Amino acid sequence: MSDEGPAYLRPYQQAVDAHGARFEALLWNRPETQLVRFEALVSMLDLEGTALADMGCGRADLGLYLRDQRVGYARYIGVEGVRELCEASRARAKSEGLERCEFCELDFVADESVFEKLAKDGGAQVFLFSGSLNTLAQADAVAVLERAWDAIKNSPTGGGAIAFNFLSDRHADARRRNEDTGPAKRFDTLALLDWAMRRTPLVRFRQDYLGGHDAAIAMFKA
Repeated sequence: MSDEGPAYLRPYQQAVDAHGARFEALLWNRPETQLVRFEALVSMLDLEGTALADMGCGRADLGLYLRDQRVGYARYIGVEGVRELCEASRARAKSEGLERCEFCELDFVADESVFEKLAKDGGAQVFLFSGSLNTLAQADAVAVLERAWDAIKNSPTGGGAIAFNFLSDRHADARRRNEDTGPAKRFDTLALLDWAMRRTPLVRFRQDYLGGHDAAIAMFKA
């Protein structure tokens, strides 16, 4: 299995090498918990008529979820750093009739220009991260979110938001807070909320799903 590439993408690349571009390569436990996370994240947003960028789109599962839920987005932009998964997204979107979509093979961690380009040139109004920050150290995840927020904040289009989920360090079972969740990492939930609220008063937070094991934050441009 591959030991090349950045450390945060390596677990996904190794899973692709082992399983192919299948659900197992996304490092989710079960499809059911993936859907619960999608529902929580999307519930905090109004995506009707928006151009949204799915950062770390995997196999375009979120795009297909939005289609199935009849969310009337204007454009779905899937961004994926693992080539095989990006190619699988394109093929799956075509075979399953996902409309108004496009896919880009980009590493949004290493390439600091990605968010600005997607907002200014691609017209993206919302950046969504579902599980795609999990293999980063929290400081690196915050640096990514800072660039995403700056791109939204400085975009000439009205409105705009970023939304992300993560493994919470404040979940219900205190005995499990220090368990090994590798390659995913638990984040300091209160620190992330403080970071978000220092940038905008328009913040939504959810941790009322999956027993508080997961949390989601949405930030809106004033």
